[in-house]
Amino acid sequence: MDAEGDPESGDGSKPVYHRLESPTQPPDIVFVQQRTGTIRGYPAMGRFIPKVKAYGGPLPQGARGIEFTTGLPPDDGSVPSLPVWSGPRRGVRVSTDDQGRDFAEIDVTILKESQI
Repeated sequence: MDAEGDPESGDGSKPVYHRLESPTQPPDIVFVQQRTGTIRGYPAMGRFIPKVKAYGGPLPQGARGIEFTTGLPPDDGSVPSLPVWSGPRRGVRVSTDDQGRDFAEIDVTILKESQI
C-alpha cells in the first residue's frame, strides 16, 4: 500500500514520514526543524540534485529521529517507503547555504521527535 493510503497517517488525510537520527539528522538540526517548520536535504554523495529524503510511515517505536507530515506529495516515481522531494517545483525550494552548497527545503509539521 502506498503512503497515500497508509492507515497510520497523522490526521487521516496526510501521510506520515520519518527521518532517523544520523550524521545528516543530528539532534541540533531538530531544533532548527521545529523552529522553522522546514526540513532541508542536500545531494546524495556523488550526486548533484538536492533532495529531502525520508522513510515512509511513522517513526518506529524506540527509534531516535523525527516523525512529520507535509501537504506536499513526494516526487513522482518515489518508492513509497523511501520518499524524496526534489526541486525546484511547487512547494520545494532550492537554495544555497552559506557554504555554497545547494539544498532542497520543504515545509513540514513535526509530529514527534525522540532526539532531544
